[in-house]
Amino acid sequence: MENENINNQGPVIDNNPSAPAGNAKLYAILSYICPLWLIGLLAEPEKNDPFVKNHVNNGIVLSICGVACGIIPVLGWIASIAVLVFAIMGLVAACQSQTFTIPLIGDKFIIVK
Repeated sequence: MENENINNQGPVIDNNPSAPAGNAKLYAILSYICPLWLIGLLAEPEKNDPFVKNHVNNGIVLSICGVACGIIPVLGWIASIAVLVFAIMGLVAACQSQTFTIPLIGDKFIIVK
């Protein structure tokens, strides 16, 4: 009785029009694994999807920050923890089909428009 649908309309399906279509969600997730953001940048037709562009941009910015952290010795180790945390936050957002902006720097560096 407790699982019975009151209106007898069948199963509830989330018809979210902003949900990513095709492989867009996969490409958004791959964007946070350092060189794999290239897949989302080059793959047709998802490369034109704003959802994929958002996550690819974040992946590029985090890759640049990761390289910069490797160049700077002690301060870089501390900053690399922040890069890792931001990458995990982006992965979680991509898995939940949400857009994500990297705190502090994400809105200042837009590489993919």
